[in-house]
Formats: sequence, structure tokens, C-alpha cells
Amino acid sequence: MNLDLSTLLLVLGAQLVGLAAALPLLMGWRHISAAARCAQGSVLLQMAGWLALIGSGEAGAQEPLVASLGIAGLTAGQAQLWEAMRHWLGQRPGRLLVWTLAVAGPLGYGLGYSHYAWRVGWSNTALALQMLCVVLALVWPAPAASRRWRGLMALCLVALATTTLARGVLGGFYTEAYPNFRTPHPVAQAWALVSILSLTLMAVCLLVAWREEAERALAQQARTDPLTGLLNRRALQDAAEPLLAQAQRHREPLALLLIDLDHFKQVNDRLGHDGGDQALQLLATLLQQHLRRGDLAARWGGEEFCLLLPHTDAAAAQALDLRLRQALAAQAPAVLGQALAFSSGLTLCAPGDPGLPALLRRADQALYAAKAAGRNRLVLADPS
Repeated sequence: MNLDLSTLLLVLGAQLVGLAAALPLLMGWRHISAAARCAQGSVLLQMAGWLALIGSGEAGAQEPLVASLGIAGLTAGQAQLWEAMRHWLGQRPGRLLVWTLAVAGPLGYGLGYSHYAWRVGWSNTALALQMLCVVLALVWPAPAASRRWRGLMALCLVALATTTLARGVLGGFYTEAYPNFRTPHPVAQAWALVSILSLTLMAVCLLVAWREEAERALAQQARTDPLTGLLNRRALQDAAEPLLAQAQRHREPLALLLIDLDHFKQVNDRLGHDGGDQALQLLATLLQQHLRRGDLAARWGGEEFCLLLPHTDAAAAQALDLRLRQALAAQAPAVLGQALAFSSGLTLCAPGDPGLPALLRRADQALYAAKAAGRNRLVLADPS
């Protein structure tokens, strides 16, 4: 079968134009995540770069500049693809290299444009190395992300990097067999076919990654209080039972602290509901700053918060309560324009506790006692 390379190159360009238009239509383009924006930017830059390369032959005296801008679009597109992986998967290795190549690729191409073997070898090698950087980002551990789309995209990029590098070697060392961009050499034809197939599959992978991100965001919203960013009641209840079971099995200390802002109705009356929301957010921020990894904090309802503190005895819980109390007293006047305090009830997990309700009942009784005793204090519940 005779494969016309010029036709394949035009198909590749048309495919990039279609993908650059389709991704914003499917993902949206205003209220999207940083990862989705980088993915769309990657396709858009690669489309612009490819069209510039195809059209550079018609640019006359400006051909070196237009072709160099085309390479810049392609390398910047790969760098943006790496950034999309970083946003979706977490911190990845290779960022410095991928951005260095994004600059060095078109710079070296433009400076050596008069030397065909150099510019073909250099640009294709730079692009292949960038693709391998994205592969590394994909295969680097990311427990929260599906291996399926990551694996498929990595395979596509490995195939694309291999044929791109082969094309660079062909143009750099066997120039007589590949004297120009449109020479129908089998390596160039293979590269074009792999590019067309890989772009299609990678676009599917990007859409799956975007959907996975949206599903995670919805799951997080279902577990999070929208005002404070803390866990909601249901999320803490779900997480509590395994922690309680572990504490009882290994005879480890575990504390539960209920916190209730004092005179919160007066705060709302004086500052309005926005001021009341600010008070809740201030306490939530302090909780996030002072809790350890593994501690759980939830907005329990209204102005009440619940803390579940594994590996924490009474002394450590009381020390945490004091730090929170002092931080709130120091920051509330500046943030709210008035003092703010809280009452708290503390209880410890006992060997015979049947579950979370027993701890909550004791902590609530201790909180009631703190309110009755004058507020702005902690009361430790009787373990019985």
C-alpha cells in the first residue's frame, strides 16, 4: 500500500485542529482546573506549531523564523502536557529538563537552520526527550490516579518518542535518504501514522483523566464542609470507626474533643452572617494549622467542631486545646474586630467503648459542663 506522506501530514494537522477545538467544547474553557487548562494549551500549541511547520515552506525569506516558531509551539506543547500531568498526578520528576528542552529545542533549531542535518537531528531529539519526560511523569507513582489511562498514554508517547528519534537520526546522519520534510521515507511514514494514532488515543486519555479529576472533586465535596473546608459530620463518622478499633486493639490512646464557639449568636447579631462565617473560617484555619497528620477535624454542626486525635492522651489533648485557645484569642481581634473564645469537652477512648456514639456522648456532657461553668474553658469527661 502506497502511503502518501504529504496527505498524512495534512491529516495530522487537521487532526490537531479538530482536537484543539474539541477539548474546550467537551471540558469547557472558563471554570476548569489547571490540569485541564494545561492539557488544552498543549494541544493548541502543538496545533499552532505543526501548522507553522507545514506552512513555513511558503514563507519565503521568513521561512527560518516561521519554522523555528513551529518547533517552539511543539516543544512548548510537550511542556504543557507535562504540566497537566503534574496537576493531575502530583509532583513529578523532570520539570527542569522538559522546560529546558522547550527553550533549547527551538533556539538550537533556529541558530542552526542553515544546516539541515543539525536542525532535523536536534529538534527531533529534543522532542523525543520531552516525550520521555512525560512518560516518566506518567509512570511515577500516583496512587489516586488510574493506571489504565496513564499506561495507555505512556505507551503512545514511547511509540511517538521512538519514531521521532528515528526520524531525527535519519535526517541527522542519513541526509541523502531523507533530504527534506516531505520525503516519503518509511521512517517518516511510520512516524506520521504513529502520530495520528497516538494523538487520537492520547486525546481519549486526557478526557478520562479530566473525568477522573471531576469524580474526585465530587467525592471530596461530598466529604467536605463547603464553608470551612473541614470534613463534614458524615466523613468523620466514616473515618472514626477504623481509628477507634485500632486504638482499642493496640491499646493506644485516642482523644475526642468537641469545641463550641462561645456567644456565637452575639457574633452573628453584631457582625452579621458574613462575620459569623468569618469566625467559623478562622477557627477552621487554626485547626488545620495546629493539627498533626492523621488527626481529623470536622464541622459537626453550626458553630460546633469535632476533633478525633489518634495517639493522643489527655495531657497532649489539653495542650492542643490551649494552643488553639491562645491562637484564637490573638487573631480574632485583628480578623473580626472583637474577641472570640470557645468551650470544649474532652474524652478519651476507653477499652470498653462500643463506638463513636459513646465518646460523643461523654464529650458532649463535658462541653455542657464547660458552658455551665462560665465558658471559655475545657472540661475533661469522666471516663465512666
